[in-house]
Amino acid sequence: MNKKTKIGLSILTFAFGASIMLSGCAPKVTKTSSSALPPAQKPAPAAVTTSPTPATTTAPQAAAPSEYPWLANYDISSNLNNIHFAFDKSMLTGVDKVILKKDAIYLENNPGVTVQIQGNCDRRGSEAYNLALGWRRANAAKMFLEDMGISSSRLKTISYGKEKPLCKEHTESCYAMNRNDHFAIVSK
Repeated sequence: MNKKTKIGLSILTFAFGASIMLSGCAPKVTKTSSSALPPAQKPAPAAVTTSPTPATTTAPQAAAPSEYPWLANYDISSNLNNIHFAFDKSMLTGVDKVILKKDAIYLENNPGVTVQIQGNCDRRGSEAYNLALGWRRANAAKMFLEDMGISSSRLKTISYGKEKPLCKEHTESCYAMNRNDHFAIVSK
């Protein structure tokens, strides 16, 4: 190789390396689940002012079981009441929130019940990653139920990662079934 070729290749290599270094990859934006954030401070209740006219409303009471006919046969630990997640996500969907609202009603009307929220993942990913993802999923459900007024002392969480699959096939539909939170009754 002559001197001009070597210089040209050196400049080309330097320019290519510099362009790679300067462009780089965009920084990966990760969403943190709400369980990784510190608990939000609830706003202070507004000051109550008294009016000269007598109040005609009564304080809201817990719903009676007769208001929810489905409650008599509701099984919080049924696999039909599992909530499901998208791949690599721990965000609750609208369908999940409907199921969790029913769970909250069940727990309000059964004050002696304590549940364990079991976070599960599909088989893809490392064991450590799936355990962490299972925790985020279980804590997402726990925080939603706490926001619905259920005491955190009645909600236990655990992550099984990919250790307890409902389906053992290697298909997308099977993976979707395994990405869930399952509720188990700990005490009644």
